[in-house]
Amino acid sequence: MKRIIAIILTCFLIASALSSCGNSGGTREGRTLFIYMCGSNLETKQGLAGKNIDELLAADTDGLNIVIQTGGAKTWRSHNISESNNQRYEIKDGKLKLLKNLSQENMGEAETLTDFLKWGQEEYPTENNMLILWDHGGGSAKGVCFDENYSYDALTLTELNSALKKANLNNKFDIIGFDACLMASIETAAMVKDYAKYMIASEEIVPSGGWDYKSVVKAFASGKSEKKIGRQICDSFMKKCKDHEQELFSTLSVFDLSKLSPMLKKFSEAAEYLNRVSGTKNYFSQVLNAARQSEKFGVDNVFDGSSNMVDFIDFSNLVIIFDLFAYKEKDDFVVYSVNSGERNNSGVSFFYPLNVEQKEIEEYISLGICKEYNDFLSKYYLNAPDTTIEFKDRGSITSDGAFKVSLTEDSHKYLASVNYLLLNKDKDGNQRVISSNVDTVNDWDKLIFKSDFKGVVPALKGHRMYSKLHVDREIFLDYECPAIVNGKKTYIRYYYTFEDKSYFLPGTCDGIDKNGLPINEFRSLKNGDKIRLATDTSLSGDKINYGKEFVFNVDDNVTKIRLDGKEYQYVFVATDIFGKSYYSDTATFKKQGNIFRAIKTEPYTTE
Repeated sequence: MKRIIAIILTCFLIASALSSCGNSGGTREGRTLFIYMCGSNLETKQGLAGKNIDELLAADTDGLNIVIQTGGAKTWRSHNISESNNQRYEIKDGKLKLLKNLSQENMGEAETLTDFLKWGQEEYPTENNMLILWDHGGGSAKGVCFDENYSYDALTLTELNSALKKANLNNKFDIIGFDACLMASIETAAMVKDYAKYMIASEEIVPSGGWDYKSVVKAFASGKSEKKIGRQICDSFMKKCKDHEQELFSTLSVFDLSKLSPMLKKFSEAAEYLNRVSGTKNYFSQVLNAARQSEKFGVDNVFDGSSNMVDFIDFSNLVIIFDLFAYKEKDDFVVYSVNSGERNNSGVSFFYPLNVEQKEIEEYISLGICKEYNDFLSKYYLNAPDTTIEFKDRGSITSDGAFKVSLTEDSHKYLASVNYLLLNKDKDGNQRVISSNVDTVNDWDKLIFKSDFKGVVPALKGHRMYSKLHVDREIFLDYECPAIVNGKKTYIRYYYTFEDKSYFLPGTCDGIDKNGLPINEFRSLKNGDKIRLATDTSLSGDKINYGKEFVFNVDDNVTKIRLDGKEYQYVFVATDIFGKSYYSDTATFKKQGNIFRAIKTEPYTTE
């Protein structure tokens, strides 16, 4: 009898062990962290993926399975990872173990992610799982995971949704995280909500160090609730940013995806409202102005264009949709969020085409997130007339020596901004832009714009700065100036606050790379930095002159200096929502005593 019992127990133990094997199709207790690591140029140029792997290797895994698929980079700078093959690794006992060599496949294709997820749940059929997508992020219309080996092809949100669907997951991920820029949007959440309980992502560009992976491992291995895990990941991320002085523009949010539906309902109601009122006089331009004044993320400057990601709640506040404020819905949906405290962001963004590219809008509409918003985009952005802005008065001189222009009433609908260019001629007689600004006297109802030229421009340590407006808000103006800092081209970012009537200089940011991807870096200026500021550009903006080099001191700040010339040209530029510019006549301002007065006008020319 004892022998029979022993045989039965042995058979039971064997059966139990087999039922836990990866190919059984069931799930077992345990936790697995899956990382889809598309290295791209972040790894090729800076080795950033490898550095995050270093953090994983240094972590106390505490029984947690950690599985990584690598690929997407032309060069892997550490750990003998192949650039010729996609590879699958396991981290165990502080070592990176190669599990599988694959052919080189496009990490920006849905099938590649699907294959990884199918294999992953077969080999690690655990109950609690987390997926992190690691790489560049481009926002709702561009997607995530840009494969450097395939012309930076990316997983669009449609492809991401398809990959998750075709993986036939045994159970939802506890968390899907994006260690990537610009993915904390309503649209991203909508695409992953059926496949995860929670989502973690950033509205903004993620600094080059990315998440703190020692803390990610510790948090997920702890077995705490998804909300607490997300909170721990966010807090450790912000601490890492602060330790590297990169916190100013850093954000990270945790989303309860079960609470998305009420947010989508508010989104639909807001879009319906926009459709209803945007046809009224001046209202569409007010909507557009609200989008431009809202907290925006990623690239948003006149040199590189816009990432088109706007904070949803900030936009709602500015467009004054009183009955449609989604505060409660947002608080239920965004359960935790961190930022530097200097931003007015709510933790969740949405796509608004500040820089209009038809392909992006069509891609966004194909997501099918919100019919009412798609109707709004189609009506105003895909069916516009060839000429959207017309001058009623191309330029005249007022009795007080100012220069004014006016636009036709129909220009309201598509008018995005009005600024001016201040010009002079170089030694070869070529026109150069020495300043571009918005400090004009404006009557937006009548579309009349008048100069307020005082003969001063911004300067840093007495060196004149050519700058253009980055963000125009009611309480501050945000500028960028091309510069060379320690031999590297970048942008100096600075603010002018109306309350203090003073400037604030946070540091530099690098815009986008040649592939149109945000560069993951924001840096403070430090004592001893060697700086050359842009002083002027060609009319096309492609040829920039830089001034003499000087050494920065942390006490230095932006001020205003008087121009030393006697005569300048002044042109108003009206820009429509598609980025097309319309130019007024040119006024010549001449210094008379201590003031500049317009003395003549003539047709604008690029000569």
